[in-house]
Amino acid sequence: MKIYLIRDGVFTTTNGRPASNLLHYESYGRRYLSVFSEVIIVGRLFEKQDPTALPVDGPNVSFLKLPGGHGPIGLIKSLPTILKTVFSTTSPGSAYLLRVPANVPSIYAFVLWLKRIPFCIEVCADPFDSYSAKALNNHPLSSIFQKFFVGLVKWQCRKAVATAYVTRNALQLRYPPGTSATSYSFTSIDLFEEAYALKAKKMDVLKTSAPHIVLTGNMQGKMKGHDTLLNSLAIIHTKGIKAKLTIIGYGNNEPHYRKMCKDLNLEDYVTFTGKMSSGEPIRNILDTADLFVLPSRQEGLPRALLEAMARGLPAIATRVGGTPELLDEIALVPPDDEDLLARRIVEFLSSPELLHAQSSRNLAIARTYNATVIQNARNNFLNTMKKLSSAIA
Repeated sequence: MKIYLIRDGVFTTTNGRPASNLLHYESYGRRYLSVFSEVIIVGRLFEKQDPTALPVDGPNVSFLKLPGGHGPIGLIKSLPTILKTVFSTTSPGSAYLLRVPANVPSIYAFVLWLKRIPFCIEVCADPFDSYSAKALNNHPLSSIFQKFFVGLVKWQCRKAVATAYVTRNALQLRYPPGTSATSYSFTSIDLFEEAYALKAKKMDVLKTSAPHIVLTGNMQGKMKGHDTLLNSLAIIHTKGIKAKLTIIGYGNNEPHYRKMCKDLNLEDYVTFTGKMSSGEPIRNILDTADLFVLPSRQEGLPRALLEAMARGLPAIATRVGGTPELLDEIALVPPDDEDLLARRIVEFLSSPELLHAQSSRNLAIARTYNATVIQNARNNFLNTMKKLSSAIA
């Protein structure tokens, strides 16, 4: 049986083939072949070369191209082509997994519902957070967007024949499944053995007077809270702690954050890596850090945080989405509170004992998310998908 994996992510090209940094063949498409004979990944393809990306397709995994477009205007322009593709490629007898909240998967959900074809969904984030006024720069229509997309995901959960969540409890509370009998919980992240540090960080190697902080997060919007951390870093510097910050990631807001660094006199203390290949290059940077900070305004179960925890990094993050399922209460702060975030960072950096304890604790928690455990849970969900899709074929 075929499975269609419908996502709203951005795919680029490598030597003419569809490619991605995170969703390439080895790390994504191939894992579904443990249950299905053929995998079709559906996504928006942007015809630009990316030397850091790897091919998405491979043996028994193909890519169904949708037109690339940015923002609401780009979606509207490409909507006729998207609808034509969706109607022509949906039929009984295949399984459909939609990753929501997102625009293209929502279009698929509506068409599949109209055609009475069963579909399954993977809930990976909370639109209540991502469409909040702060996340949308106080857009006058933010409350309308928020209400619409929250209602849309709730509808999708009710109509799906099986539902997977990236959190253990957080997203399930706001977006309950249509039936708990076909509800599953597992992250989409695969942490293989090479992702893990051999041991926690020792107290004698943790720097507290001139520490190194790392944030991993794209800068396409303001969801990851880069601005909050930069303001907190400036506060920390006034207290005599000359912390350095490495920001891993890229996006159209990078010039804005560079200007913030200049305005806050942080230019000599903040490094922007730009786009990087996943895996070892990022792990090498994480291994030089003393603390990981993720001040997001919206998350599902944050990949970047889990990857940092797997390297034995102490971490501080905002209390959004499934983040409280990963960190101690002492390591959690509310979004947008730069003063409290600064105080919490200082509290951590003032205690090598606390840093060491959090390092040990985070490494242990990350090991419960190892790839073998996750693949078993994922396969249970996929087998249910296959059974339910076959029954109505």
